[in-house]
Amino acid sequence: MTKHKHLTLSDRNDIQSGLDRMETFKTIGQKIWKDPTTVSKEVKRNKQIRDTTRKGGDCPLLKKAPYVCNGCPKRRLN
Repeated sequence: MTKHKHLTLSDRNDIQSGLDRMETFKTIGQKIWKDPTTVSKEVKRNKQIRDTTRKGGDCPLLKKAPYVCNGCPKRRLN
């Protein structure tokens, strides 16, 4: 892992692409040479979600990793 303290735009794009492919934080971290915890914190800090689904309930999948709807098969159903 590198000692660079900040994520670049390229790193953030790689994280988003990895989430779209349903990769783990560990796999994404290895690809961008960052710790998986860094990836997890970045996702939690910068996620943007809707308040509820169309059916009126909060999605329980948002409470566990990867904390976003990227790559989720239920994403297009709501």
